[in-house]
Amino acid sequence: MKHRNPGASALAFAALMALAPPAPAAGVSILGKWQIVEAVPAPWSQPGEQGTLAAVGKRLLKTDVAFAASSVSSKFKPLDCKSKVIYTTNSIEVDALFHGNLPEPNPAAAAARLGFPKGDIPSVDVRCLKSQHTFHFRDADTMLINYDRVIYILKRQ
Repeated sequence: MKHRNPGASALAFAALMALAPPAPAAGVSILGKWQIVEAVPAPWSQPGEQGTLAAVGKRLLKTDVAFAASSVSSKFKPLDCKSKVIYTTNSIEVDALFHGNLPEPNPAAAAARLGFPKGDIPSVDVRCLKSQHTFHFRDADTMLINYDRVIYILKRQ
């Protein structure tokens, strides 16, 4: 009778999982046409600058952003990237959203006010030749991005 070593099996499984590419975040696909439907000052912005930030964000409402396999196109120039786009999906803890800028002592409450569900948030890093942006998904058809202390909310079209 052959004896199995459960510890060795667990180690082999762990080693195999470490070599596997990361699985895409559940239900997340950034490809397609999106539109900026709302813009709000970031929760960490100073009270005295919120009026100006709201006005900046308002100018970009109804701006389209199209994500294709190797490009991003938009009239919003910081997101426009004609070639060599790399997409990386991940899942981010609430306190790390927007590069950890949600206000303390309770970043989860700030995330909830922005409409994020509890738990880790599916996100997509979009890397272009000269820039990188992270889009955080509220749900499969709604994503948020911070740009210059304005949170832009995009809806799938």
